[in-house]
Amino acid sequence: MKISTITKSSLVSVALLFSVASHAQFSLPGMGKSSSNAPAESPSDVVKNARNTLTSFVKAKLGLIEAMGGAEDLASQKKLVEGLKIGDAAATKEELETLVSLDKNTTDLISKKSAENAKLDAKNKTLASQSMLEYVKGLVSSKKLINSVTGLSKNPMSLGTSLGAVTFLAKEMPGIVSSGAGTTSTLFTYLNSNGVDTSAAKKAASSLGE
Repeated sequence: MKISTITKSSLVSVALLFSVASHAQFSLPGMGKSSSNAPAESPSDVVKNARNTLTSFVKAKLGLIEAMGGAEDLASQKKLVEGLKIGDAAATKEELETLVSLDKNTTDLISKKSAENAKLDAKNKTLASQSMLEYVKGLVSSKKLINSVTGLSKNPMSLGTSLGAVTFLAKEMPGIVSSGAGTTSTLFTYLNSNGVDTSAAKKAASSLGE
């Protein structure tokens, strides 16, 4: 029995269709076009990560100020930080506003204490070393977040309930990172003059140039 040309053509088309579908389903990652990039973070996840990062950064700054002899100035700031949620809890714009305010206040206190050039005892040297490392880590993480929040802010219609928080972060994060980077050199100079071990912090700071 002969099969018409049209029928043969149809069978070939069906065979190719199954072949393509099979390849798309079972091809290995990295082969062909079936592999896909990891899904982008949702706006709420970016806001949450920013809240967690800024909380760690501010805590590190409070540790530095305490080590520099400014413990008496920190009661209200510590109370605000302790009242913030961290981890997987959803973040709010209000929390971010509190953190940005704390960041500015602690920057002023660090400048004040650095200018006083107080000498550190052994206990405070240890606290300063640990806090400086966390400070740099927080700064590096904050810098990495800038691209995320800036990219999200360019598409406000997709942000839903995170619109206010993302817009606020896109405005404030560059200034936080710029200010933090400028304070870093001042802190290293001050801590090194006091014999504080800053080797781990300096190693972590190499990522700031990336």
